[in-house]
Amino acid sequence: MDLKNIGEFGLISRLSENCIINNDQVFTGIGDDAAVLPLDTENYLLAACDMLVEKVHFLTEKSTPFQIGYKSIAVNFSDIAAMGGWPTGILVSIGLPSSISLNYIEEIYLGMKQICHKYNVNIVGGDTVASPGGLVINVSVLGKVKKEHLHLRSQAQIGDVVFTTGTLGDSAAGLEILKNVNINVPYWIKAPLLNRHLCPEPCLKESKILNMKPGLNALNDISDGLASDVWEIATASKLGIELYAENIPLSPEVKELAKIINRDPLDWALYGGEDFELVGTICKKNFQELRNLFKINLNKELIPIGTVVQKPEVYLMKDTEKILLDKKGYNHFI
Repeated sequence: MDLKNIGEFGLISRLSENCIINNDQVFTGIGDDAAVLPLDTENYLLAACDMLVEKVHFLTEKSTPFQIGYKSIAVNFSDIAAMGGWPTGILVSIGLPSSISLNYIEEIYLGMKQICHKYNVNIVGGDTVASPGGLVINVSVLGKVKKEHLHLRSQAQIGDVVFTTGTLGDSAAGLEILKNVNINVPYWIKAPLLNRHLCPEPCLKESKILNMKPGLNALNDISDGLASDVWEIATASKLGIELYAENIPLSPEVKELAKIINRDPLDWALYGGEDFELVGTICKKNFQELRNLFKINLNKELIPIGTVVQKPEVYLMKDTEKILLDKKGYNHFI
């Protein structure tokens, strides 16, 4: 089995296809950022989990234990935001190598506690075991969403505006700095890019604002790269998406780093991953109202980057070219 070619959801689907007993009790499962289960008359229960493995998702020699703890929770909260919901509790299971110190473990949990406190969420359980290899952290998150506010990747409509909630490529650029110690980068560039990679912020507040008025349709978070995550929306909705290269938001820091090391910053935005901004689609007639609401409440721009079209493919419109985008993105099996 070639894990690199299967991908996260392909593998899970294969392993779980004969394990569903009460399928009528599941609103949706494999294929979105979280499973959606019955809760009460007004809300659905959301459930998701993410595992972070040393040398795959983080480098202990490049990250503080506080940052590792913070990020492990942030990526899970991002999954709940991508469904239109809010987290209510988390369970943390951690595999610890014998070389790790008690102080290091406490710093990991301090990072977890800080982000949980920020969003008023409790750690409600978990497990601790020994790891014969590196550090492993698995977080399961529970959340809820009002039934009318649930958003799936499959809900895009032809003519929708495709949007994102912030600059893209920052995390991948930060990782580039971490991996290439010989790069001479000014602090004003280095600091924000490293922060975006090491301490990402979930777009929970952004998701909440987008649900204040009608018009939001499909929703996803940018964990694997814009190209990959837009393809997920297109595939689930059985429609296509055209992205406009000149509209994809790039921070000044990303642009400057790209000049220094002679890279195309758009590659980081499209294929780098771990920005954890939201990408989604909004009915064209509602977009400007939601954009104004977004600006008033968060002092942030809701950025239009494309259009939903009928042909089920994803293209990048760049200058006079129409480029079929690869589905590639961050690979969790490298």
